[in-house]
Amino acid sequence: MLDAGQIRKGIAALDKGDDAASRQILLNWKAVTTDEWAKVPADQTRSLVEALRRRLSGNSLQKGNKQPSLHKEVAIVLGNIGLRATSAISDLMELLQAGVPDPVREAAVVALGKFGRESKGAVGDLIELCNSRTSLAIQAIRAIGDIGTADQRVRTALVAQWQTPQTQATQVQAGVALCKLKIDAKDLTGTLAATLMTSQDPSLRKSAAEALGWRNKDDADAVPSLLAASLGDKNEEVQLTAKAALERMKLTQEKAILVCAKQLGVSVYAETALRKCGAPTVPALIEALRATEPTARVKAARLLATLGEQATAAVPALTTSLRDRNAEVRLAAAKGLWNVTKQPDLAVPVLVHLLKEKPPFDDDAGEARRMFLQTTIEALWRIGPPASAAVPTLQRMTKEKNRLVSESAIEALKKIAPTAVR
Repeated sequence: MLDAGQIRKGIAALDKGDDAASRQILLNWKAVTTDEWAKVPADQTRSLVEALRRRLSGNSLQKGNKQPSLHKEVAIVLGNIGLRATSAISDLMELLQAGVPDPVREAAVVALGKFGRESKGAVGDLIELCNSRTSLAIQAIRAIGDIGTADQRVRTALVAQWQTPQTQATQVQAGVALCKLKIDAKDLTGTLAATLMTSQDPSLRKSAAEALGWRNKDDADAVPSLLAASLGDKNEEVQLTAKAALERMKLTQEKAILVCAKQLGVSVYAETALRKCGAPTVPALIEALRATEPTARVKAARLLATLGEQATAAVPALTTSLRDRNAEVRLAAAKGLWNVTKQPDLAVPVLVHLLKEKPPFDDDAGEARRMFLQTTIEALWRIGPPASAAVPTLQRMTKEKNRLVSESAIEALKKIAPTAVR
């Protein structure tokens, strides 16, 4: 912890104008955290802040001062001191002006952001910096989000950065600020979720996860992408950020699973997230088998199939789904029951009936029909000899007018009953 003697010595070096001594003092202070600064007595902190402000006074940088790094270090220290240094806001704002080296402006921007709403007077200058070089622009956008002002000029600036960004990095950072400030923009959640799930840049994935933590848990793709990232992102920092985002939403893994199961019909990433969770998803997937959207019911059955014996509790619900009005759901339920129980008497009759009944497609010769029939035949192929009850139907399917379907039927017969192949 800093003691009074160290602080007095540092203040003296700053006031003396000894650049070498000042630089060393500032480097040492830069390593002191905000929590550590909070333990320093208030009167000592005030004296230090005033000394730092004196070091920043005037427009020396714009007049050719050759020690801009000292101003950068001062700004960093002021930011780390935190709210006790708000008297320096006007001095830091001076460092935002044109002509000041960008690294110094960036340090000042970061410091202002750390002061939160106390820096609202700097928002206009920060907005102007949003179109600067990428690194400075990112910090300016982040600071705007941290300050928390959401008036019309902020809305206009951030939405513009979102819709017509300089780079993907500035767009994602604009997304963080928009989410923090509860400002909506076109495709905000979907784009951030896609970034989290597909970007090759871990820093972008981390920022996207941070942003999504400020969204509503019912926004499609928000929770599913966060849950998937928290369990499977290859970067540990991204995983931790995604977990923290779910905690911000007040979601345990169990509650996040329930949200994902409810979004199976509308979310691109719900199925992926649930697949990563394993057995704990079974109760939520059983509930999803009763969802309104057929797509959700199909995905729920498909996920239960991947769990095998771990999904035994879902057998009654899957059995009920064998009578679903939707053929795709019946197919998925039959495949699921076989994977879970390995009992052909439950699955095979349904699969055979699906091959016999009129396919649920308007165009009997269409691609959708072909894929449905081939998928059903493949399910019988995977069951193998226990699917012998399907042999007569498969023999008829070998004469199917679609060559791919007939070939699939022949291959299934070779696996189920080789002697039945004609």
